[in-house]
Order: sequence, then C-alpha cells, then structure tokens
Amino acid sequence: MSEVVLVAVNDSRAAFRAAEVAVDYARRLGARLRVVTVQDPAALVKHPGAIDPATLARHTGLAADAAHSHVAALAAGAGVEASFVQRSGRVAAEILAEARAVEASLIVIALVDRPGAATPYIGSHTLRVLEFSSVPVLVVPIREP
Repeated sequence: MSEVVLVAVNDSRAAFRAAEVAVDYARRLGARLRVVTVQDPAALVKHPGAIDPATLARHTGLAADAAHSHVAALAAGAGVEASFVQRSGRVAAEILAEARAVEASLIVIALVDRPGAATPYIGSHTLRVLEFSSVPVLVVPIREP
C-alpha cells in the first residue's frame, strides 16, 4: 500500500496554494493524493435570512466541485494519482476522520487567507487539526517564503 497525502481544500487562493504543495509532496514521495472538501451544515444557518439555505448549499457544492476540478488538473499535470471526497460535518473533525479512513501519512492544510489581513493566521479548523492529528500536518502559507 502506498503512502497517502491528504489535502483539505475549498475554493480559496490559500487552499489552492496548499494543493500545489500537496501535489508536489505526493509526486516526490510517490504517494497518492486524497483531496477532501467539507461542508459544515451549521455554517449554512449562521446567518438566517441572509441567503436561502438551499441556494447556499448548492453554491457550496459547486465551489467544492470547482476546487476538485482545479486540484485534479494540478495532479494530472504532475502525474499524481488523486481521489476526491466531499464530507459533511464539523470541518476539523471531518478532515481528521478522512485522514484516518485513508491512513494518510501527511495532512496538508492552508493558513487562513482573509482579505485585508496584514498577515495570514492559523484558523480554528487548522488549530483543531494540529491539536488532534496523529500524523504530521503541514500548514502552508499563501505566499512562498
């Protein structure tokens, strides 16, 4: 059984940067790439009345599909075998559950990229993954050092 690099993505620049790094690591290690997106149902009801929950859920699903397509193109270009999954639930818990399910040897996740923020920071989901992961976690900044 080959190694698996798990990368958590959404449709943000930061996640796409993390995906680039994950693809490169998978290529160098001869590992398979597992790409996970997580839809948090609780996030869909945080702002009641702001947007129809069904519409928001549909757009969230389309964003996950777009993220998967983007990472699939990166992986194909690098000759890396990639598989994809969409999960639903608490983000960090679902990332960790997927890592256990595929026996990942590395989790790759992005720093939060907030418009207008002077510096990226580690978000609450990433902190939980770091705290509870039983495998190494690589946190990728959006900017190359």
